[in-house]
Amino acid sequence: MRRLVRAFKRHFGSAAPHVAVRAELPWYWRVFWMFFLVAAGFSIGYWRYAKGNAAVLRDQLVKLEQENKTLRTQAIHVERQQQVNTVAQGDLAKDLTTLQEENVRLKADVTFYKSILEESSGVAVVKLHSFKVTHGDQPGEYQYRVLLIQSGKHDKNVQGNLQLTVMGSQNGKPVTQVVMGDKNSQHNGKVNFKYYQPLEGSFMVPGWMTAQDLQAKFFQGGSTEPKLTQTVLLTN
Repeated sequence: MRRLVRAFKRHFGSAAPHVAVRAELPWYWRVFWMFFLVAAGFSIGYWRYAKGNAAVLRDQLVKLEQENKTLRTQAIHVERQQQVNTVAQGDLAKDLTTLQEENVRLKADVTFYKSILEESSGVAVVKLHSFKVTHGDQPGEYQYRVLLIQSGKHDKNVQGNLQLTVMGSQNGKPVTQVVMGDKNSQHNGKVNFKYYQPLEGSFMVPGWMTAQDLQAKFFQGGSTEPKLTQTVLLTN
């Protein structure tokens, strides 16, 4: 047994038939290789983790892009709906304003007609209720609207003649031009009413004349003296 042990030992140690001499590796190289192997293992692990995490991030990015697209579509829809609502509210506000104005006008008309139709024990009174003049479509053209009414008693018709006269100047001198109510004018101005009578039309100011005012005179019956007189300014 001892012989077998001695024979086995001859193959190892300094008594071995083949002995290799190796230089001892410094400690810092051993530390370096240890850190190198650890870093390599960590890098491989991190790369595999990052690869899997990148796939997750890509999936999340695709999902977020889809959600963003959906939100943009919803935002556009809401914006368009808001625009439609704004236009609708504007139209409703205009319609409401128009209805309110129409309501005020109708109330004024009702009050006006009630005041005309109301009978009283006094004498009949003829009035020039309104007298308005506006510019026409052509230069020198004017449009007029006159409303004559009879209040109080309405037992007789009002008959007479309405005369409209343009007052102005020519070369610094005052001149007049009758546009309604005489034999030379286009409209004779005859009136015949029991409650009210509107008269409206248009006239042209002669080119040689600088118009300033328009005067309305109402002659009742065959009187030569005007019963009613009113003047309005003609704006240029």
